[in-house]
Amino acid sequence: MAKNTFLKDNQNLIIYGVLIYVGYSKVIKPILDKIGITKSDDEILIDDEVTKIDSPWNPNYYRQFGNRVVLLITRASLNEYLATIWNSVGYFYDDFDAVMGVFKKLKSKTQVSQLVDEFNKRFNKDLLLWLKGDTWPSDRYSVEQVNQLIQLVKGLKNY
Repeated sequence: MAKNTFLKDNQNLIIYGVLIYVGYSKVIKPILDKIGITKSDDEILIDDEVTKIDSPWNPNYYRQFGNRVVLLITRASLNEYLATIWNSVGYFYDDFDAVMGVFKKLKSKTQVSQLVDEFNKRFNKDLLLWLKGDTWPSDRYSVEQVNQLIQLVKGLKNY
C-alpha cells in the first residue's frame, strides 16, 4: 500500500523529471552541441583519438614498431595523398569521397600514422582536427564523416 501512495504522491515530480530529462537530451543538448557550447559524443570520440598515444592518428604511432617489417608509403604516394586531401576542401564544396578514397588505399595503421606525420610536418596541422575543421569558411567535414574515417582506420591491421 505504501508503494501506491508513493507513486500517487510523487506523480507530478516523476512526470516533470522525465520531461526535463527528455527535453534536455533531445532538444537542448543537440542545440548546444550544434552551436558548439557542448561537445557531442562523436566530437568527444575525435578528441580521444587525437590525444591517445597508441592511436594511428598520432604521428609517432608508426615509429613504435622498431625492427618489425612495417608497411610504409612511398614519397610519391605521400605527396599524391596529401595533395588529394588538402585540395578536397573548398569554400562551397568539400569532396569527402576523395579523402575516403585516400584512406581506402592505405593498408595499415602505420601508413595512416605516416600520413598524419607528413601532414603535420608539411602543413603544421593535426590531420584529424583539420578534417573536422571549425566554423565556415574552415568547416570542412562533418563530425559523422570524420568518425567514418576513424572507424575505417580501426579496421586496418597494425603494421
